[in-house]
Amino acid sequence: MSKQLSRLIFTDGAAPNNQNGCKHGGLGVAVLSDQGEVLETYKARVEPAQGQDTTTNVRCEMLAVIKALELAEPYDIIHTDSDMIAKGYNEWLEGWKLKGWKNANKKPVANQDLWQRIDKLKQEKPCVVVKWVRGHSGIYGNELADNLATEAAA
Repeated sequence: MSKQLSRLIFTDGAAPNNQNGCKHGGLGVAVLSDQGEVLETYKARVEPAQGQDTTTNVRCEMLAVIKALELAEPYDIIHTDSDMIAKGYNEWLEGWKLKGWKNANKKPVANQDLWQRIDKLKQEKPCVVVKWVRGHSGIYGNELADNLATEAAA
């Protein structure tokens, strides 16, 4: 029996003027074959969370990973240039749940609403892998996702 070939999914988020209160951002997702052929792209504008006036780069990045998880098939590999999201997915989620969604400092986990969505999708698709990739380093899929997120935020 042959091993199923994984698709490579790259994600990025963009929140222009993040430091001064970003009114809306964008997310980008690029799905590539294992040979690097673009199979699908997705971009969307990100509005502030309910009750908020602004959004953040982190929320945009997380929403991109959520979209990638929704699109993912078994054994796909999702790449994010957010080390924090990769670590949250791979290392911290289980501990947060055991601690009632509190972090190591016993404070509520930031963006808990999005982490809970990510956790639900992770449970539904346990064979999907999330990996960190260095951003802005010439990796085609990452650059494509970055461009999609930037366009969506414009």
